[in-house]
Amino acid sequence: MTDVTHAVTQSALEAFTREYLNDLGAAIRENGNRWQVRLPTHVDVDFSDRREFEIALDSEKRDEEEDSICVLTPESEFAQQLLDEAASMATVGQLALTDSMIDGDYRYPLWIVESDVEVVDAAFSPYYDRTAICVFVRIDVETVSEYQTQFLEAVTIDIESKDKLPGVTEILVDEFFGPKSGWPDDVTVGNDQSDLTIAPDKLTDAIAAGQKTAVEGFQEEIAEIRQSASRAADSEFEEYRQLQEQRINDHRNEINSLSNRLQNVARDVDGAESQQQRVEALEKRQELKAEKEDFEVKLEQLLREKEQGYAQKQQEIYRRHAIEVSTKPIAFTLVTYERGEIEFTVGDGDQTDTVRAPYAIGAGVTDEVHCDNCNTQLSEENPISMVAGVLGCQNCR
Repeated sequence: MTDVTHAVTQSALEAFTREYLNDLGAAIRENGNRWQVRLPTHVDVDFSDRREFEIALDSEKRDEEEDSICVLTPESEFAQQLLDEAASMATVGQLALTDSMIDGDYRYPLWIVESDVEVVDAAFSPYYDRTAICVFVRIDVETVSEYQTQFLEAVTIDIESKDKLPGVTEILVDEFFGPKSGWPDDVTVGNDQSDLTIAPDKLTDAIAAGQKTAVEGFQEEIAEIRQSASRAADSEFEEYRQLQEQRINDHRNEINSLSNRLQNVARDVDGAESQQQRVEALEKRQELKAEKEDFEVKLEQLLREKEQGYAQKQQEIYRRHAIEVSTKPIAFTLVTYERGEIEFTVGDGDQTDTVRAPYAIGAGVTDEVHCDNCNTQLSEENPISMVAGVLGCQNCR
């Protein structure tokens, strides 16, 4: 999971609801875990048919006369209605991410981070803008043995390259996810997209890439849920296997019991003192033989299934316990971000030198950089180094 994955928690839901209702112009009077809400007359919403209503911040049992109170919890119907309506009313946002916004907080490449030199200064020169889309993706993971697990994952995808830009996502979420966080004065933000035209198919592809990326960042949690579901399936299959073993033993015991009873009936047939007794004994023997044959057929079927490892039942159980992962894009922000070149001034003691690299705000160094000395690619394993004031790399040190 990335650092910008948010569980749909009660506190986050309350913060969002408070801010959303304030944006609608509603008056909120908070009293412990109850909110008295009054909507302005010009606001028309689907989550309530009244101008004044009460919200309960817990799902404790309420009195019958309180059935009309809206319950605000992550799993409540009211919360889902509120989120759906907020998403449907909001247009795609637009944001310009510039160098001035990050205030010199640049992302150092690993070939600097893992080196012995120190960054004395960094200066970015923007050359052109690129467009990306930041998508909040809701991920639902559900199995028959687990409650549905829900997360909200923020990912940013470059519209053209479909590359993920985790640094851009972190900046946006850190600055703007928190309620009432406010926007810096030098950030351009709004809903008017008249100056930004994106082909619908490119936008659709980028959103799909964002959903895929969101799930990829959630693999550890999905694996844990899958393991839990697998353990539940194992347990159910073991119970089924033990039940079948018990049935096999019961059938064998029943067959042995019927065999003994048939022997007794055979003696009754031979020792019958009258034709009536003989007929009754023969009928009883026929009945017991049919019952014994029925158990033998069932036993044979059970033994055949056992020999096959109860494969069909096992497949059925594990198929039923398979997890289902679904995603839904909830909110979007189009982001224009600056690309250009960054110049790092690095030093070792009193000696300094500079190294340049292609750079994008929020994304970091965007292309390979090679050592000026030996032309070897710089990397985490081959960081830059400085010897006697000469800048090189680990490879040519």
